Amino acid sequence: MSLKDKITADLTASMKAKDASRTGTLRMIKAALMNEQKRRGAGDGGTDEDSIKTLQRVVKQRNDCGEQLRKAGRTGS
Repeated sequence: MSLKDKITADLTASMKAKDASRTGTLRMIKAALMNEQKRRGAGDGGTDEDSIKTLQRVVKQRNDCGEQLRKAGRTGS
């Protein structure tokens, strides 16, 4: 089972369990992977390694954003 398949299965399970926090997180992850796939080209599904690199980049972006908000004295909701 590929990483993308695992994320999709986990997303389905979290929606059935009505776990809003987990569902939201998995939706963001899935969207990031889909956006990267579109950027590379419609036929290129990518490998698990590509998916991991994409997710690492997204985590770094979110951490940087949070750090900038803290420096500005703003708290995220």
